[in-house]
Amino acid sequence: MPLFVERLAQTITALHSVGIVSRSLHTEIYRNALEAHPEVFSVWSVWEPNAFDGRDNEYRNQPGHDASGRFIPSWHRIGDQLELSPVHGYETQGRGDWYWIPKKTGELCGMDPYAVLINGAVYWITSELAPVLAAGKTLGVIGIDTQVEAPVNGMSSHRSSRLIPRTLPSVRVLAASEKTTGLLRLTKREREVHYWLCQGKSNEDIARILVVSPHTIKNHIDHIFQKLGVENRYAAALLHPTRSVH
Repeated sequence: MPLFVERLAQTITALHSVGIVSRSLHTEIYRNALEAHPEVFSVWSVWEPNAFDGRDNEYRNQPGHDASGRFIPSWHRIGDQLELSPVHGYETQGRGDWYWIPKKTGELCGMDPYAVLINGAVYWITSELAPVLAAGKTLGVIGIDTQVEAPVNGMSSHRSSRLIPRTLPSVRVLAASEKTTGLLRLTKREREVHYWLCQGKSNEDIARILVVSPHTIKNHIDHIFQKLGVENRYAAALLHPTRSVH
C-alpha cells in the first residue's frame, strides 16, 4: 500500500508541476483510484492554503470543501456507494498529526489501526500518507485509508461516537533516512537554496532567483554542506530535493 500512495502522490505532483490544476480533474483521479482498488476504504488529500491553484476563496463551502476553500477532497466508501466530502480534523497538530507529520518530515508515513466515525458508523482503518513535494517544500498530503478488523480490545462498527477511543492514533515515518535527518536541520531559506543547487544553478543564479547577494548564497551553501555532512555541490545534490520539508 505505501507504494500505491507514493505512486498516486507522484502522479498528482507531476500533473500539478505542469500546470494541470483542475480541482474537478484531480478529484476525479482520487475517485478513479478508489474505484480501481476495492481493498481501499478512502482516498483523500489536504493541500496547504492556496497551494493547489491559488483560488481557495472561490471554493469556500463548495462540495468537497470546507469554509476555508482549501483543496481537501475525500472519496470514501459507504456500502456500495462512493461519497465525496471534505477532510476534517487537519487544522491542529495532535489531532491532525496524520497531516502535520508527513507535511513536516516530507516522508511517507503510516498509522496503525484507529477508529473513525462516518455517517454515524464507526470504522477501523489504517492509513498510508505521502507528501506532495515541489521546489523544496510540502504543498500537501495525500492519504490512502484501508478498513481493517477491529482490534481485540476495540469495538466493532457501532452507531455511537461515545465508543470511539479517545487516544489519538500514532503516526510513524515509514521511510526515514539519514538524508531526511540532515535535511530537517536546514532552515527554510537553506532548503530553498539546496533545491536550486540540486537543479544545477550557480550561486549567481540562485542569488537572482531569491533576490539576495551571491555572498549570502555562498554562506548558505557553506551551512548546508556542514549540516548535510558533505564537502561539495555534487554530494549535496545527491540528497534529492523531493525529500525536503516545509
